[in-house]
Amino acid sequence: MATASQVKTGLDEISKMIRASEIRIKNAKSMLAEESAVLASIPTRYADVIATINGYVPTGPFEVLAQDEKAKLQVEFLAVRARIDTLTATTEWAAL
Repeated sequence: MATASQVKTGLDEISKMIRASEIRIKNAKSMLAEESAVLASIPTRYADVIATINGYVPTGPFEVLAQDEKAKLQVEFLAVRARIDTLTATTEWAAL
């Protein structure tokens, strides 16, 4: 059986653990929002690069490589955006 001081110490430790978890959850929410904003900025920030690649006629290895790399990055971009959207949509943030 725990003593009164052990009970109080245990309760204080439990409280600290819960508060630390709440802080980490709030940080995770903030990070998701930040990463979503970073990804959302890519099409605007690199609009000229994307438009140039879209206009390429694949007449040489550079144009083909650029189009292939853009296509791969677009797939990755969409997958990461989908994961962020899924995490945001399926996580209860209302209490935070």
